[in-house]
Amino acid sequence: MINAQGSTYNSNITLRFFPESQVGKCGYSNSSDALTFTTESIPLKGIGHCFDLVDIFEGNSSQGFVNQTGNLGYGSGYTGEPGQAGIHWQVENMDNFDAQTNYSSVLYHQHNPDTNDKENAPGTYAARALFLYPGQGCEDTPSPSSQPLSWYGLSCWTEPEGTCGTLPYKIASFSIQATDEGDEKHGKCWAFAEMGGAAGLHVSFHAMVSLIVGTLVATWIVV
Repeated sequence: MINAQGSTYNSNITLRFFPESQVGKCGYSNSSDALTFTTESIPLKGIGHCFDLVDIFEGNSSQGFVNQTGNLGYGSGYTGEPGQAGIHWQVENMDNFDAQTNYSSVLYHQHNPDTNDKENAPGTYAARALFLYPGQGCEDTPSPSSQPLSWYGLSCWTEPEGTCGTLPYKIASFSIQATDEGDEKHGKCWAFAEMGGAAGLHVSFHAMVSLIVGTLVATWIVV
């Protein structure tokens, strides 16, 4: 576990991706055969990471580790195992992946099982924020010649069944980053919040991190 801070932060974040034809199956209890990405880790504060679907589901391994140890600065407060700062992740049902399929529906599950923890109840800011993109590399353009599209943000604790949404395009990539303790000061958490392209703003993953930094934290580093 990375940056564990009590039972609240022992909750996994799970993404399940569905073809357009299987939208009705989107639910945590009945979708275990879907393309699934899971991590129990929380990235280092100020460091986001982008995952391409084709890389993780067509890769040679069902699990991996994004090493962020090199971004640990003086006074970071990291108390985990040496060399283990980062994101441990795993995927399931890799054999079901088809790069040509339109995976436009996704189940987002980040549930706090502690029902007595009212500060981290469904609909409040969760431990991680996640963003969905139409282009590889967390770009908002599916191809260099295409127009920028919106990307979508999620940062709420969910109900036990998770939250399902269908995007107007094939999801090519997503990014994960830690939320900040002061995020709640900037309004409600995101639940498939539309960002970017619809407002005429062309922003890649790296630029998006810098954009958010301006309102949340002083310095973010992207790997």
